[in-house]
Amino acid sequence: MEREGIQGGTVSVLSINISKLSEGTHHHSLKATPEEVGLDSRFTKELQIEATLQKTSRQLYMRVEIKTGGVFTCDRCLEEFEQDISSGYGVMFVSDQDAVEGDGEEVQVISTDSTHVDLAEDVRQFVILGLPQKMLCREECAGLCPTCGSNLNLGKCDCRHDETDARWSELQKILKN
Repeated sequence: MEREGIQGGTVSVLSINISKLSEGTHHHSLKATPEEVGLDSRFTKELQIEATLQKTSRQLYMRVEIKTGGVFTCDRCLEEFEQDISSGYGVMFVSDQDAVEGDGEEVQVISTDSTHVDLAEDVRQFVILGLPQKMLCREECAGLCPTCGSNLNLGKCDCRHDETDARWSELQKILKN
C-alpha cells in the first residue's frame, strides 16, 4: 500500500519522515502486511518493525528490528509448519560518501533535501535473509524414507535400511576388528 508523498511521488507504509527530525534518538513502530513489502504467500503474519534513529548534524544511523512469521515447508519431511522470523539490520544514511563514519554497517548516501527514508525494500531483503538455509519443522525431524517415501516422524516403515554399498565392505571388516 502506498500513499501520495511530497513532490507527487509515492511513499510506502514503511516510510519515515526525516525532514524535521531534531538531533538525538527517535523511535518509530511500524506495521505492514507481507504483500506491502513484496513478500511471497509463505509469509502470513503482519510485520512488526521497530526503528531507532540516531541523528547527528552529519549523518543518520538507523537500527531496525523486524518480526514476522509464516507457514513454510520442511526440507526433510515436506510437511508444512508455522515459524516466527526475526531479523535486524543497521544502516547509516549520509549526505556525503566521504563523510562516512562507522563500523562496517551498510551505508546509503541520500541527498540533503530528502524528506523520507523508505524501509520497504531493505525490510523485504532482510526478512528473506533471516530465513534459515534449511527450513526444518523441528531440529530432530526424521525426514522421509528414501525407499518408500513414508514420513518417518509418523512411525517406522517396513523398508530395510541396513543395506550398505559394496564398495565399503573392506572398511566394514576393519571396523569390526
